[in-house]
Amino acid sequence: MYISSKIDTTGLNNNPINDSPFRIGSSNVDWCEPNYAVTEYISEFWNTVSNIFFFLVPPIMIILFSSYSKRVTNGITILWLLLIIIGIGSVYFHATLSLAGQLVDEISILWVVMAGYTIFLPAIYFPQSLRAQRHRFIYSCIVLTIIVTCLSIIYPYANAFALMILGLPSTAFLAIHLSRCDNRRIKNLGIHCLGMWGVAVTIWICDRLFCSFWLSISFPYLHAFWHVLIIFSSNEAIVVCAYLVVKYQYPQANLILHAWPNEQWGCFSLPYLKFHDDGSYLSSTSNNFATKSIV
Repeated sequence: MYISSKIDTTGLNNNPINDSPFRIGSSNVDWCEPNYAVTEYISEFWNTVSNIFFFLVPPIMIILFSSYSKRVTNGITILWLLLIIIGIGSVYFHATLSLAGQLVDEISILWVVMAGYTIFLPAIYFPQSLRAQRHRFIYSCIVLTIIVTCLSIIYPYANAFALMILGLPSTAFLAIHLSRCDNRRIKNLGIHCLGMWGVAVTIWICDRLFCSFWLSISFPYLHAFWHVLIIFSSNEAIVVCAYLVVKYQYPQANLILHAWPNEQWGCFSLPYLKFHDDGSYLSSTSNNFATKSIV
């Protein structure tokens, strides 16, 4: 059950030019949070402002992973830039409930997932014809992503469910490789990531299917919690995959797991990796700015 949009009372829907995907309320998706309940300028207020972490976490992670990006791949920076685009699309969508905002949000999620495959998926999982030349696999993913993007525009209502299905192989890949990982801290981080992702998906489904109940107890804000959980779980997934892909190719690599600003922040600390021989590595055990663990 969804709340009908209050924009209908403005009379805009009687205008034939309102077929534009940029029109306020042009999306068929309307989440459980009542529209314009906080301010007349933002449709779903809490669903909108909860995206703030999409603009805070990625820039910090790009800085923290600067040495890793230089030594391994710059593609990981692209992932965090795409997360910012997701935040932009989500803010635009929840503030206006426009079809254009919905598409920007969901299509950018698609590109993040596919970019993750191109960066982190080991060649052993490639089709035999693509294992010798990774760039051919990357080109194939780009073509597939473009095709799915076009299909998403044609039938946008199915996008969210399609994205959930598309993310299942990555979840399975993470679980399989974590089971083989002999580093306890990385394994715990991966388990925490998968657990947070599971809670986030459960919240997403509950908000989608049981809106009447949440309205009855005056708490229709589950989707806002989804935004917070998914950005932190996605960030942890990128860190874990960044570790696994290096260890898979170079088992002798000596990586260091940091927590910024420190581990006392718990779930809201930002894990990141550095190589042990980085020039910026601080060997002093008295440094409390970042907790270090050789992995």
